[in-house]
Amino acid sequence: MDAQLRDRAVDQAYRDHAPDVYRVAYGIVRDPDEALDTTHDAFARAWERWEQYDSQRPLRAWLHGIVVHLALDRVRRRRVRALAVPVLGGRAAVEAGSDFDPATDIARRQVVDEALATLRPAVRAALILRHYYGYDYAQIGQFLGMASGTVGSTLSRAHAELRGRLQPESPSSIHPSPVTAGPVRPRLRSTDQPDPPEVLP
Repeated sequence: MDAQLRDRAVDQAYRDHAPDVYRVAYGIVRDPDEALDTTHDAFARAWERWEQYDSQRPLRAWLHGIVVHLALDRVRRRRVRALAVPVLGGRAAVEAGSDFDPATDIARRQVVDEALATLRPAVRAALILRHYYGYDYAQIGQFLGMASGTVGSTLSRAHAELRGRLQPESPSSIHPSPVTAGPVRPRLRSTDQPDPPEVLP
């Protein structure tokens, strides 16, 4: 493919999908700066492998597959650094009703966010792909390199663990979350996670 055509294609992909790619990255690495770096890395990888993209498939799914692998690799490298350093010397908008309390809502979502942070990165990735973007078990399995049955059991255990951690909270603090609710596409600017990257003109 001509380099200029590839540049234009990837630029358009960034404009269309950067917020979604960032959201997946942040859900796995749980750090805004690392999520931004991972997003940029994902589009750089997409540029390198653009000829491998099958135009008959959804572009967003292809980009999600790239960013999932890059984010998991980044978390693994972080763990290696955390082990080496001693040796070598941080949802979507909630519908507001008449009794809506913003302070309570922020506190509740912080509890959910902290509970998510305790899960393994691959489990967080499965939850995000399933409940934010509605991918089926087979698609998630392709992204994460596991059988669809394993995806189902992984999600079941994650749901149980989250319910256990959130049990002290009222039921209303569990069901509106994107983890236990059905597939819901969050607004791009949510108070419980950093803003997605701005699309440059």
